[in-house]
Amino acid sequence: KRMKNEKEENSMKKKLISTLLCVSMVAAMVAGWGSKDDTKDANNDASTTEKTADADTDTDTDSDSTEVENTITGDPSADDAFVVWGWNDDIKNILDGPFAEQYPDLAKRIVFVNAGGSDYYQTKIDEILDDPDNELYPDLMGLEVDYVLKYVNSDWLTSVGDCGITADDYANQYQYNLDLGTVSGEDSSDANNVKALFWQATPGCFQLRADLCEKYLGTTDPAALAEKFKDLDTIVATAKEVNDASGGKCKLFSGYDEIKRSLTGSRTQGFYDENDKITIDDNIKTYMETAKTLYDEDLTFNTDQWSADWSANMSGDGVDSNAALAYMGCPWFVYWSLSDAWKGNTILVPTQTKCYWGGTGLAATTDCADTELAAKIMKFFTCDEDGMVAINALNSDYVNNTAAVSKIIEAGTSADGNGYLYPDAGQNFMEFFLPLADGLDASMVTAEDQQILSLMDTQTKAYATGEKDLDTALADLTASIHDTFSYLSAE
Repeated sequence: KRMKNEKEENSMKKKLISTLLCVSMVAAMVAGWGSKDDTKDANNDASTTEKTADADTDTDTDSDSTEVENTITGDPSADDAFVVWGWNDDIKNILDGPFAEQYPDLAKRIVFVNAGGSDYYQTKIDEILDDPDNELYPDLMGLEVDYVLKYVNSDWLTSVGDCGITADDYANQYQYNLDLGTVSGEDSSDANNVKALFWQATPGCFQLRADLCEKYLGTTDPAALAEKFKDLDTIVATAKEVNDASGGKCKLFSGYDEIKRSLTGSRTQGFYDENDKITIDDNIKTYMETAKTLYDEDLTFNTDQWSADWSANMSGDGVDSNAALAYMGCPWFVYWSLSDAWKGNTILVPTQTKCYWGGTGLAATTDCADTELAAKIMKFFTCDEDGMVAINALNSDYVNNTAAVSKIIEAGTSADGNGYLYPDAGQNFMEFFLPLADGLDASMVTAEDQQILSLMDTQTKAYATGEKDLDTALADLTASIHDTFSYLSAE
């Protein structure tokens, strides 16, 4: 395996270096996030989302370190070893399941490295990407939406075109995901510009607890409930209605950050322009202002997403214990993150603006030992209709392929979101997300977004809690972006 090439453009080089310097900072900022499922990211969210490491994952015995050790399946010293990296076993479960059923001999060659959690993944993968002679150097790797462009815009990855995948192969994928896997500023219709392909589409929605809707909003009709989330003013009014009806024991949201992705995901401009000048979209200001309204009027429990209190509010009864009526999520959030209190009890309504959250892509590295096998895996996960139908049958993912989604809907599978949907609402899981996935836009996303959104969280909290006024918070956000990424101009 050869050493990775030098970057050809100095501007891209300095951006990548600066981004890498921020990885440890971001890992520290997100440490402690988690739900019952450290699965996607989160949510990635971030992406993000979060399915806990497997019980048999060994942790570092050094008391000064919280980093989880890798769990390795297969023999990395084998001559034909093909190494795949992920931060949990989502990729492995598909490789061991439907992929192995179709390609049993190829599956035997795969060595899977589970990095033990999304908090550690980038740090670990960055180190080994600079060491192509290491037997655990990845031939194929998983990448979260929140940071995928950091890798796509580097020369750590090879294009899908170099692996033999064509634009015709990925023609049925959602454009926003293709854009996220394409070198910034380049055309995704040329497979030589595409470096990552996604198997999940992740349109955003609000997920409501039916019993709490009946108790505090007086209805479980999805259309009537959707009206209560149609815009931000209405959402605030609905939050007041729930709060007043419950005497404060039930809130519409656990924390104001439930509205974050619906606003940051519907921006019309990125965090900097073509001249590398920092820009703050109006949606960022709107988010801060709405967050402060919710905080000042005591309309949420003021939790942080993935915190213990945030999770606990999923299961309260809204009478004797605190409960949140709604959480912002997406397809995977329903069946990976909601608590048992939501089983057979979940109603879906659209967010006030289209958005997405999380999703996992696959990318072959520059020194991939077998690009033909990489292509077979990527095509099975993201291009092959039958393969993607099998993935949906395995884990209920809303797959990133319109033809496969149509097959799933026609077959009537995944109709109830793994048993979470409220039967009397008459909702079909896949059909609900179909129009929300159409037309999603990722054109404003940059390689720096994960870090910048973390900086935004800091300033949003400072403004919402009254530590700063809005102008100061926005100015400090701009300054912190420049301080973190010195090549971005604040002037």
